[in-house]
This record gives sequence, C-alpha cells and structure tokens, in this order.
Amino acid sequence: MRVVIYLVLCVSLVKICEAEMQKEMYATVPQLITAAGYPNEKHRVVTEDGYILQLHRITAGRRVARKTDHHSKKGKKAILIVHGLLGSSGDFIIMGPKRSLAYLLADAGYDVWLGNLRGTIYSSHLKFSKKNPLFWDYSFHEHGKYDAPAMIDKVLNVTGLPKVMYIGYSMGTTTFFTMMSERPEYNEKVLNFVGLAPAVYLDNVRPIATMLLKNLELTKSMRTNGMVSANLGRDFMNFIVNSICSMHQPEQDMCMRVVFMVVGEDYEQADWEMNPIILTRIQPASWRQLEHFGKIAITGVFTSWEDGLWGEVKPYNLTNVKVPVTLLYGENDQLTEKSQIMRLSRELKSAGVLESVSAGCSWPKFNHLDFTFARDVGTLFNEPFVRRVRALFNKYSPN
Repeated sequence: MRVVIYLVLCVSLVKICEAEMQKEMYATVPQLITAAGYPNEKHRVVTEDGYILQLHRITAGRRVARKTDHHSKKGKKAILIVHGLLGSSGDFIIMGPKRSLAYLLADAGYDVWLGNLRGTIYSSHLKFSKKNPLFWDYSFHEHGKYDAPAMIDKVLNVTGLPKVMYIGYSMGTTTFFTMMSERPEYNEKVLNFVGLAPAVYLDNVRPIATMLLKNLELTKSMRTNGMVSANLGRDFMNFIVNSICSMHQPEQDMCMRVVFMVVGEDYEQADWEMNPIILTRIQPASWRQLEHFGKIAITGVFTSWEDGLWGEVKPYNLTNVKVPVTLLYGENDQLTEKSQIMRLSRELKSAGVLESVSAGCSWPKFNHLDFTFARDVGTLFNEPFVRRVRALFNKYSPN
C-alpha cells in the first residue's frame, strides 16, 4: 500500500512540475511578474514608422506593499533594459526573483523598465501583420533610429525624470550605439550606458557569416521558400525540445552542443531544468537583422545597412556617443569575443566616454548566454552588478 501511495505521489509531482513548466513556457511577461509577487505595468509606444511596442515596468520590489506602490514610484531612479537578438523582456525575469536582473534591481529600489524591440510577440504594426514581408523589413538600424528613442521618451514622460540609465544586452547594445550615431540628441536623455556582451565588432564570426550568407545564400533561400522571418514557431520548437534535446542528459543534448559552438561552452552553468523553457521562449528575427550583423562581421566595420549586404560600407559615428559607457564581457564568450569588445573600448576611450571595461564575473567559462541564463547568474553576475549600478547612479545622478 505504501508503494502505491508513493507512486501516486511521484506521478502527481511530475504532473505538477510539467504544468509549472508549461506555464513558464507560454505565460506572458506581465503574468510571470505578477506570479512572482511584483507590482507591474504594461505601457505601449508607437514608433515614428508605425510599430507598436510594449514595455513592461516593475514599479517596486516584492517587499513593498501594494497599497504604497503609487507613492513608491515617485522620484525613483529609472532603468531601461533592452534585450538581445531572439530575445525579449522575458529574458530578464525568466530565471526567477532570486536570480533575474529585473527583480534584483526592483528589490534594490529602482524603477525597472523592460523594453521590447520590434519583432517580438510584444510588438505589432499599425498597417502590416506579421504575415506581411513588409513587417519584417528592418534591422537593428531601425531599432536604434526608432524603437529605443520611443521607449526612452515613454519612460521619461511617465516618470517625469530628465534621464534614464540604459542597460543593453548583446543586440540591445548595438541598438544603443546605432541610436547615438543616428539620433545624437538622445545623449541628453541618457544618464549613462552599460553594455553587457556588446555586439559592435564581430570579426571573429566572419567565417560563419561568409559561409551562411555568401556561400550558402541562406537568407535568400529562406525568402525564396516563403519564410518571411526567422521564426521556427511554437510547434516546431516543441518538437525540437522534446525530440532532439536531452535536457537531463547533458552528454547527449544536441541542442546545447550547437548553442555552445556559437556562444562558448559552459556545461557547468547550464540550467538543464530551465533550458526547455528558455528555448521555447525564443523570439523571431528579421532576415535583415541577421544580414546586417553579417555585414558587420564580413566587413569588419560597424556599418549601416545602406544598399544591402554587399553594398556601400558606411561606418556609424561612435564619436557621437557623449554619455559614460561601461562595457562588460564574458571570458568565454565566443560570439561577442573579448578582443572585439576591447577594440570597441579603445575607440570609446579615445572619445573620452569609456567609464570602464572588464569581465562580467570571475567565472572563466562565462559565455554569451550566461549574462541572462546562467544557473548561478544571481550570485555570479547580477548581485555584484546591482552594486555596480548603484555606484554609477551615485556618480552620475544629479540627485
């Protein structure tokens, strides 16, 4: 009888765990924030070229009583966090309250705003549906020229603050530098910038970009076959996660082997329970986003798109950046490699805006994805990072 009861309890526990995993896979960011016990808001902005973007705001830490939430927002220091390629605002909350950056910053007393660039499930267009190729006719150039400025204006209009701290991760950093090149007036609205795994120079991935874009003509082939965007879809992602990935057997997990080939190997910090959830929540991208990054890699220049992948090379103007810049890299990041970040840091130093450049943490295998998804991201990176944020505010905030 005890054996039967034990088996029933085990089966029930498995079902509960599966249900919780399903919830985390498909719940919206506001739903996850609410479930974690944090007060939050949704805000909508419309860009100059017609894209509708949703921002997710965590107005206070979990310990702040809901009844005092309205007053707790007054005068708080605001932070805008912008995600990377294939990501969304969810990247900064999905690891939970004790690990994710947005929660730790909210608990530290900051007004946290999570941006969503065009292309995520939290975006749409005034005229075009996502089935229309015209919806996907953009790269990170438009992120910087239109999306980031619209989000910054929204934060400042709602809070009444004169400036916001901008934290970018990967493509979120590309967006920032593009914005400052194309819209230098936004230097007046940004207190300072922190770049996590900045994606500006990508010479190290030139062979991959050349093979995929020039030799195989991958994006051209995808368009020819009717794929309007780089989007695997929920059903196909479920198939991959359930059939190819072996999350509980790292030595057999083909998914993470492929991922580690791109971002750097770190089996010790891979969270095998969370990986199915992280993979399922991957966001679409436009083909031009991938091509624009490819153009940077192939040319070795942080160049605008101009007339296409093989067209004119026209460098973005990094001397337009006038705010203090902090750069953090992963020692084992194979995508945004340390040498390329040091190249960027030298340019920013010569322009007089480099605050500092350093490793994100002491873990030698810290890779590109570890900034958001490492098993111990809370203690390895985010907790010390919150202290860094406090020091930057103390140094540059007018209050």
